[in-house]
Amino acid sequence: MSDEPFLRTLITRQVEDLLLAKAPGPVDVQPCEVSVVRITDWGASEAARRMAAEHGLLFLHSDRKERAKADGLAAELREWAREAKVAEPVVLIPVQMTESWMLADREAITRTVGGADLGAYPYKHPADVEKAHNSPDHPAYAKRVWQAIAGKGHGGALDDSMELLAQHIDLEILGRLPSYQRWLADTEDALKLKGFL
Repeated sequence: MSDEPFLRTLITRQVEDLLLAKAPGPVDVQPCEVSVVRITDWGASEAARRMAAEHGLLFLHSDRKERAKADGLAAELREWAREAKVAEPVVLIPVQMTESWMLADREAITRTVGGADLGAYPYKHPADVEKAHNSPDHPAYAKRVWQAIAGKGHGGALDDSMELLAQHIDLEILGRLPSYQRWLADTEDALKLKGFL
């Protein structure tokens, strides 16, 4: 899925940006690792604990419809963390789906997604991507717009484009999106809790 290469690169880039701007000294940020276990999978708790034991922050990503599972897993990890020195969990949920973040910066899409067709791009302002369009039939439904721009298939060259998009997307534009603002504030709080800021 295109979520993974996009988020892996975006998370690393945004954490580096936060630390560069606000850390009292240099901090080495390792590339974001992605678990093969989804938060909706059986065994998600055990997989999350394994990753939490090896990292400073643990980002729990899901789409909006699975927010309760992500929040529940984060609460479980925080409770467990009282007894162990492990990663601080941060829930990462775009307003509807990751495609809404991918669609926020039209210029970055044009520059980085090979063969992008922006004829179906319906958003006048970046924050428009977060307006609730829950029906897959709606012309501004993020997944539908993304498929019209980048094609229906995921994987291979599209994954490369998503990584490139995450490298070039304007973080200030993303910062105009309410769900991104929330994730950024939660990430900053977690970095402070872990002593990085």
